[in-house]
Parts: sequence; C-alpha cells; structure tokens
Amino acid sequence: MHAYLRSIGLTDDRITEKDIEKLCDRVYEKYDHMESVRDEDTKATFLEFSKELGKGFGLKVLGMQDSFGFHRTSYYPYVVGSDEGSDGSVGIQKKLMGDAFIGVCNDGHVGAPLIFTLQNPGCYLRGLKDDPQHESRVTTTFSALAKWGRILLPTRNLGHRFIETPSDWEEERVETIQRAKMGDDEAMKELTVQNLELYGRAQDRIKDGEDILSVVDTYFIPYGMESDQYHILANIDRVREEHSSVTGEVVWKMLLNCGGLLFDTCITGQDLEGFPLPGMRLKADIWMQGRINFLLPSAVS
Repeated sequence: MHAYLRSIGLTDDRITEKDIEKLCDRVYEKYDHMESVRDEDTKATFLEFSKELGKGFGLKVLGMQDSFGFHRTSYYPYVVGSDEGSDGSVGIQKKLMGDAFIGVCNDGHVGAPLIFTLQNPGCYLRGLKDDPQHESRVTTTFSALAKWGRILLPTRNLGHRFIETPSDWEEERVETIQRAKMGDDEAMKELTVQNLELYGRAQDRIKDGEDILSVVDTYFIPYGMESDQYHILANIDRVREEHSSVTGEVVWKMLLNCGGLLFDTCITGQDLEGFPLPGMRLKADIWMQGRINFLLPSAVS
C-alpha cells in the first residue's frame, strides 16, 4: 500500500513517514466524509475518515473508537471511480490484520474472479447491519492506483473519440462467459472456438514480424505477491490533469477500458512515461480497488 501513496502525489522523495503521520492526523481532524458503525458485541465503534487531496482522490484513515479514544489501525490512498459499476456477484472478507477488506467479483469482462481492496468498508458494514437478510442488491465500482505506467499507441485508429460503453462483441463474450460458468455446454464450446481462432490469428501476425503489443489490444494479468495487484494494458477513454493539494504534483486521472471493464486510474506525472490522450493505451502496474454500492429492493423493483 505504501508504494501507491506516490500515485496521488505523495512521492517518496518529498514525503517522510513523519509527514504521513501528520497527514493522517489531518484527515482525522478535518475529514470530508466519515462513516461509523457500532459493534454491539465489543461496544466499540468502527470509524472511517476520508479526505480529498485532489479532485477525485485522497486518503482514508480507519480505526476503532472506544472508551479510551480513537485507535488508528490503517490508512491508504484511494481514487473515486466514475463508472456505474459491475453487477457481478461479490464476496467480501476481512483481512487478518487491520480493518481492511478484500473483495472478489465475478465480472465477466476479465474472464476470471477479480480481486480488489474494498474502498468503503464503513458503508459495507453499515449495509450488512441495516440489511441482515441480504435482500439488497449490490454493484461494484472499480478504480485503481498506478505506481508505474507507459503510454502506447493504439492498435487501431481510434482518434480522439470516447468509448463510453463496451463493443457488441465484448458484451456478447461476457454473456457467453456467464453462461459457461453456469454449465452451458454450448457456451463452453463457443468460447473454445473463439479462443482458438484468436490464438491462431495472433500467431500468424506475430510470425509475420508484428510486435506482440500491436497484436494484443488489452490484457489484465495478476501481478506480484498481492492478490489485488495487476499488470494491465488498457485503452484510455478519458484523461484529466489534476494536482495534489499536498505537494502540487501533477496527477493524471484516466478512465480506462480493459476488455469492456471500465475503471478510473490515478498516476503521478513523474511515474508516467509519455503523454496520455484519449484513444492511446496505458501499460501499467496497478492496485485494484472497489466501492460497494447497495441497491435496496425498492430501488431495483
């Protein structure tokens, strides 16, 4: 997590551990948003404080409040996602240490369970408390922090148009994957044929001397020892230049499209090679986060 503080402008050469401690105290004292959930068993209250350090990104501080005061257990940077969210099934589990939660979403765009750090644990705990029968439906809005990135040319001439929604082919493939997960034999055969055709076309183009990054449009690969970190290649749909209110450094916020999976990413200017533009691609190492959105039965009926 500490490596990704630089993604929101808190770079190692300008911010010391003492500065981070002071910044956490500032978040606690002058927060923009706070969530509190009381544990009836321990009589302690879980507290989550959020403060923006730039437009659309900031720092969260988590801890417990008891009769002796507030005890900070963890903190981490975050970036606000702008997509409506995935409606794939989600499972949430608390980490052994601290108050962080890990989520797993069966989103068909990736083709495998997508693991992420839960961005709003306070809202999640309160939602469980308000809805013990689990009658509400949830969606997941994804976002990510990048500690390194490189801008690449597109594989086709996208110009500067914005791709707000996945293509028909991507949507059909997601539906086919979902059917295959439910045991549909025809869907499994269809996916096998599609994968063999794609592999064959890629092999032919590589044999003709094309670079692999001009053949593969996007990818989403688990990276490193942490389960919620990925190495990605994604299309850039939107770009916005922001600045850290702490250091004044440039922070690029981009809406990425990776095989139909939409999520916002933040990366500091000094960690990005090249100039980001809509239609270009981003190759990066990211830490995936997700925000749970509770939709009550009355809101979806």
